[in-house]
Amino acid sequence: MKKFITLFVVLLVISCKSFAAGGDNDYQEEDKFVAKPWGYSKVLKLIKNDQYQEAIQKLEKILKKKKYTKDPDILNHYAFALRKTKNFIKAEEYYKKALAIEPDHKGALEYIGELYVDTNRLELAKSTLQKLEKCKCEEYDELKNYINN
Repeated sequence: MKKFITLFVVLLVISCKSFAAGGDNDYQEEDKFVAKPWGYSKVLKLIKNDQYQEAIQKLEKILKKKKYTKDPDILNHYAFALRKTKNFIKAEEYYKKALAIEPDHKGALEYIGELYVDTNRLELAKSTLQKLEKCKCEEYDELKNYINN
């Protein structure tokens, strides 16, 4: 019985170490995932309520932490707030950063397409629309309407 308990404890310790360390695939997946920062939901509320300047200030604080500079959602929302305050050059830079990380990011594609319309670059907007065509998503419909209006 004592040998059984010892064997059980040894196996338990080995499995716990393996679980804690994770395999290579677990690490890679975890490395891609970044939890949203505390206060991010407040930023989304600010954007929803058209309080873009406040959202920009909060997002700039968030983006000072290097790990969030690789989050396409945060980059997209920052670019969106910038675009709404007519800072088109910087907004385009951040949409492109988001798309460099996640080329099929539907929100960033829709919004950079809208930026192209806002800056009189209709051909770029139409080519961005083509990238969304296959998704059959609301972002495609939104951008199509934005282009046509």
